Amino acid sequence: MEMTMVAEGLRKFGTLQKLLANGSLTSKATLFWDEPEANLNPALLRKLAAVLLKLAGQGYQIILATHSLFLLKEFHILAQREPTPIRYFGLYEGPDGATQVETTDDFETLEHIAALDAELAQTVDFQQALDHNDAN
Repeated sequence: MEMTMVAEGLRKFGTLQKLLANGSLTSKATLFWDEPEANLNPALLRKLAAVLLKLAGQGYQIILATHSLFLLKEFHILAQREPTPIRYFGLYEGPDGATQVETTDDFETLEHIAALDAELAQTVDFQQALDHNDAN
């Protein structure tokens, strides 16, 4: 099937496979990937996380930029099951307005997670909306 006929999310798997098959992606290269979660449903995102973690366990260096709390949590879950070194970087605005960088090897100690803050705020708003509907 032509790549243009394949769903965007599935194309990511095809592209990754092609990079591995043609030797463009090796353990001596670095894969930079911005928002791998884009256009992927959660079931496929879990599979992608597993593939990327397996590659990392085989010595591939992978650098991802994500806004997906789901993806971050999936990496943490998988790394607990099969220990794999992961380094987390969190960018946030410091008190002087400058961008600050937080780094850690443990997701649980990452203090600045914009996706988590947004999800928690939405959870509160959602619960309030449900409570409002129940009251009516």
